[in-house]
Amino acid sequence: MKLSTPFNMIKNALSDIRTMHDFSYTVPNETREEFWDKECISHPTASTCKVYEG
Repeated sequence: MKLSTPFNMIKNALSDIRTMHDFSYTVPNETREEFWDKECISHPTASTCKVYEG
């Protein structure tokens, strides 16, 4: 292993810290069921909205 490899690993791990953490994030008020109801109305043929009966 070259001497520069550990430094590159540290640099790569720390390079995205500014974009990875959004400290101003707020949790949406809608529930999971409300979200999927809205998504399935908008996109009824999506694979996550299909219901298979056996």
